[in-house]
Amino acid sequence: MLAGWGLLAASCYDDKSTLQTTHIPPVEIEVPEAIASQLTVVHNARLDITGIRITKDGRENPEELTYEWTVSQTDNDSEAISLATTREFHEVIDLPISSKGYLFLLTVTDTAHDLKYQYKWTLIVTAQFNEGLVVAYTRDGTTSDLGLIMHPQLTETYSGAEQGTVEKELISRRNGSPFPSAVTHMLYTYDKTDKKNILWVSTDDDLMRVETDYYEILGHKEDAFVYLPGKLDIRSLLNTYQCTMILNDGDIYETLLSRGRISTPVSGTETMTVDNGVVSAHSAPGSTRKPSTIFYDREQGKFCYGYNQTFYACGSVGSSPFDPGNAPGLRCIAGGISIDNATHTLLMRKADGNHALYTFGNYSASAGAPAAKLIYEIPAEANALIAEAVSFVFSRFDPILYIATRSAIYKVIFTTGSVNFDPAPVFTAPAGEHITLARLYLQGYYAMENYDGSSTLPSNASLAWSSRAVTVVTSKDDGNDKIHVVPQINFGSGQLDQPNALVFDGFGKILDFTVAGLYK
Repeated sequence: MLAGWGLLAASCYDDKSTLQTTHIPPVEIEVPEAIASQLTVVHNARLDITGIRITKDGRENPEELTYEWTVSQTDNDSEAISLATTREFHEVIDLPISSKGYLFLLTVTDTAHDLKYQYKWTLIVTAQFNEGLVVAYTRDGTTSDLGLIMHPQLTETYSGAEQGTVEKELISRRNGSPFPSAVTHMLYTYDKTDKKNILWVSTDDDLMRVETDYYEILGHKEDAFVYLPGKLDIRSLLNTYQCTMILNDGDIYETLLSRGRISTPVSGTETMTVDNGVVSAHSAPGSTRKPSTIFYDREQGKFCYGYNQTFYACGSVGSSPFDPGNAPGLRCIAGGISIDNATHTLLMRKADGNHALYTFGNYSASAGAPAAKLIYEIPAEANALIAEAVSFVFSRFDPILYIATRSAIYKVIFTTGSVNFDPAPVFTAPAGEHITLARLYLQGYYAMENYDGSSTLPSNASLAWSSRAVTVVTSKDDGNDKIHVVPQINFGSGQLDQPNALVFDGFGKILDFTVAGLYK
């Protein structure tokens, strides 16, 4: 079926007048059904429109016809922009991204009779840069920039080459120059006031917000903080419920996603210290579970917890299986969410030099202080690997802890009454390379606002590898680091499928990585 006819119509009647009449053949615009009403183009990509048949009196494209393609915000917009005057359209679209769409108009003028015929579309302009892995890197050891990896396994709406697409120098291309110093931390989140997907990006001397449509720097530390701290030393950036949590120089900040600026350290945290900068955090809605953060305060010898800009120290409740309010002599090594995608788990070194996983439950909408759940004693044979580890990774859907050393990644499987350390590695650094960093891969949106994967609140991740792959950085110290995305196999076993990992390089020295998402 053809759409888009420009027609002139006349009713039938008995004409008894003596005036001479002239028949003007109409111009007919026939548009393929596939593009009859809406066109979609990626920002800064070429839009090609072909297959339109334009006829007058049975003749195709007669010479007395002229063409103009215009775009405007609305039908009544007097500021329509002329894009082309050719019969077919083949132009690069650099209009601002718009999911609402523009009015896109083809006007065909019959110059022989000075008549105009029009066809209208809605033109949607989508982001050039989709969801995927954002990589911070340096090539000169001083300045740094960002790259974006898009791939069918990492990008929900990916439509590029099968092997993936890597965009580099995103900061330089948009802002005219790279970051003047090395990136230390990154975090993907969402600005609920300006409706923007953004990254928090820190360096030794700055804290910036970067939007991910064009990768424009929105502001620096003077814009980020209402009251600029006397010392900038960002230790951690985390997503918590409706908030972004920032650890700076021993202080705890938490700002709502609806606010673009950070105020003062959270009231009540002045006497708290986050041991080793480790926080176990989730960002699920408060209707599903509280608290959203748990950390260990070594100076007080107790665990602390927080939810939506309010923090407390745990009170003493007795010793079964452990007392969160009376737990001296520990040292926090790592933290995360594990087992059922809801349980806070922290890896602690005890006074005897051994290690254990301290887990918390009581994750419900009405929960107060977190309840001690279980202690999992880690076999002593893992002590040496824990001591030399560069990263720890908790699997969200399985009771698995990955220990990443420079040479390999190992697994610990912990279930009630049983903890098994496997000395056989599940990932080995390629010859001549060493591991510098490892994290669980989470799809962008899911990394910012996650659910527990239950039947009533299913996971909002659409990609199969989300929470089911480990992202690993390896280096030869030659300025050509690699990033591997390694899927799990035999779910529950902790095995990683290294032969079928995605591997990307060409960045230089990789400083950090995170994800970029499309908030829905």
